[in-house]
Amino acid sequence: MAKKQLKIKLLPDGKIQMQTVGVKGKKCLDYVKFMELLTDAKVIKQELTPEYYEQEEVEYIDNKNNISF
Repeated sequence: MAKKQLKIKLLPDGKIQMQTVGVKGKKCLDYVKFMELLTDAKVIKQELTPEYYEQEEVEYIDNKNNISF
């Protein structure tokens, strides 16, 4: 499974730039919502990367048998 990253840049004018890396499909929008909540900010511009249009990776975790894939 690819490493997921959240790149955050604080600009001198107080704006925040954020980019998700390794997050496929619409799941990246969850990260955007999280940043809005965390910073009490609102998205003013959004650009979707090619990863947005790729199929989301699904992770299966079975805690009972300690299996993850």
